[in-house]
Amino acid sequence: MNKLSKYKNLIFDCDGIILNSNKIKTQAFYKVVSIYGDKPATELQNYHIQNGGISRYKKFNYFFENIAIQNNIERDSICLDNLIKNYSKIVKNELEKCQICSHIIDYRKYSKAKWFIVSGSDQKELNEVLKKRNLAKHFDGGIYGSPLSKDEIFRIIFKDKIIKRSESIYIGDSKYDYISAKKIG
Repeated sequence: MNKLSKYKNLIFDCDGIILNSNKIKTQAFYKVVSIYGDKPATELQNYHIQNGGISRYKKFNYFFENIAIQNNIERDSICLDNLIKNYSKIVKNELEKCQICSHIIDYRKYSKAKWFIVSGSDQKELNEVLKKRNLAKHFDGGIYGSPLSKDEIFRIIFKDKIIKRSESIYIGDSKYDYISAKKIG
């Protein structure tokens, strides 16, 4: 963590970095869609794993536009709003009790940098969970999430917050995190 001290802005992904929540979300995607069968639920779960960091809204749209068609699921039987609400309910409940990466939070005591979260998680839900878990106070730069993409959020924080890319580092755990960070510089 000493190498982080050279940065004025630490930008974190949340799932898998701040909260040990990757499995929670993977299982929730499966559970919510399992009403349509094991095969489509497994396909959505695999799509989620391969596309970590992308919002649930895009993943459920992918389910509706691709997986449902390939599995002959009547599109009229799918209510995206209900899938998203059920997913949110499961995830929020589990996020409120999952393990916190204590090493990162302990580092906050020594860090003079501004801390941000840029996540594919729903922004409103993420703020509620982090406040309830007494973690929001650590992220003085802000907590950002979907429905905006990480690319859009990065453009906003680098423009509106007047922070420099060269003074910032993004810490994530997915291929999409790497691509988004690389894209913004």
